[in-house]
Amino acid sequence: MKAAEKYRKVFGSISHLKEQLPWTTGLSNMAEFLVWEPQRVLGVSKKQYVQQIIKWATQPELSGKSFAEIEKVVNKKLIQEMQASEQLETYSEQTTGICNAREAVRRMTFFSEAYLNKEFDIFLSLCSDVYLDLFYSQFIDFNKGGSWSTHGNSCLFEYSTELQSMAMDNLAYNHHANILVANELKLNGSKNPDQILKYCLMYAHLLDKGFIKKDTKFLLLFIGSKMLVGDKQSLVAQEIERCQSNPKKYQYLLKETLQDVIAHVDVIGSTWTALIDFNEAYLTQSMPCQVERKLLQGFNQSLRKKSFMALADQKRAEIKSGSTD
Repeated sequence: MKAAEKYRKVFGSISHLKEQLPWTTGLSNMAEFLVWEPQRVLGVSKKQYVQQIIKWATQPELSGKSFAEIEKVVNKKLIQEMQASEQLETYSEQTTGICNAREAVRRMTFFSEAYLNKEFDIFLSLCSDVYLDLFYSQFIDFNKGGSWSTHGNSCLFEYSTELQSMAMDNLAYNHHANILVANELKLNGSKNPDQILKYCLMYAHLLDKGFIKKDTKFLLLFIGSKMLVGDKQSLVAQEIERCQSNPKKYQYLLKETLQDVIAHVDVIGSTWTALIDFNEAYLTQSMPCQVERKLLQGFNQSLRKKSFMALADQKRAEIKSGSTD
């Protein structure tokens, strides 16, 4: 039995993006992220971790020692390694090496883009339809009032859609308004050199498999620490040129059938600071219920604590302080 079949047998599947998933799916996606990427917990890849343990256990001075004696030495070295890599400053740039639980959480909470993606999954799944209508209407026109469903990157999405040629971050879909929004999230990085074409491929695949309706509007929204540089035409031209330089590798992104999707997609950039500002304005003007108020305030607070935002604020404060001395 193939992996996809095993997954669907145990966890089920979806057949259309309009299907509503419980917000707890975001928690299972978080658990999935950790078990598929154990280096987030260990501090190094599982292979590196095993190799280090073997190296310690096979040192010449341990030759002939009992299992218990070897275990004692290895445990001691492991503790020393974790103590050496632990950072006591929140935004210390040291984010590699075997680590203990506290250090693993520090690295993920403040420095990991993948962890932010999972936070965003849970956040978006709990946002009201009114909020999502107002947020996305900043970037694209559509008929408001429909119901939104959201999907994070997960085995549930991959094995249901059978889309394996790319990994999306998060999708928001409104079946009534006939609009699909792909949220591409960046912690402090920039757009990948073939990302727009890959999202166009995803759209074509979802349409072909019946996960979205024909003529669904398509918005690719980049949210990062900095605004997206360049308009859609120039960005797509750059991606095509790069793919054409290695047509054998990127032939799946150079299909003639993708041209219609490329012409159809809107590519817009925004920032986490703009999202925080929008949330604060929404809290002031819309008078949301207590639950949504806590949701928006909590996500804003988490965003402000991310390394790229906190360090930027610290740098601005230092510059301001120096100019007034």
